[in-house]
Amino acid sequence: MVKLIVLFRAGQRPPHYEERYNEFLMSLESLPGVRRKTVSNVYSAPDGMVHYRDVVELTFDDRNALETALISPAGVISGNMLLDFAGPDAITMFAEVMEEDIAGSTS
Repeated sequence: MVKLIVLFRAGQRPPHYEERYNEFLMSLESLPGVRRKTVSNVYSAPDGMVHYRDVVELTFDDRNALETALISPAGVISGNMLLDFAGPDAITMFAEVMEEDIAGSTS
């Protein structure tokens, strides 16, 4: 599996930011091949300094599925939305993922 990860820096937000952020999140669901969307709202860090406010992760089967999604019409629209409302306050990364359930976990 691979993930598209978007980190949103903490700080001041322009007017209508939350509305546009939510529209962006909804647009991600239309990307072809997306298997899972995870949205994390960061509330703290060990030293109290929070550099990122939100983390959005999209999971795809493989790199080809991710690349296909990015160049699809829905991917282009979502990418433009991200640039328009967050610009340099968003950091985008791609990662290969290994996940494992831990025996004895209660969650």
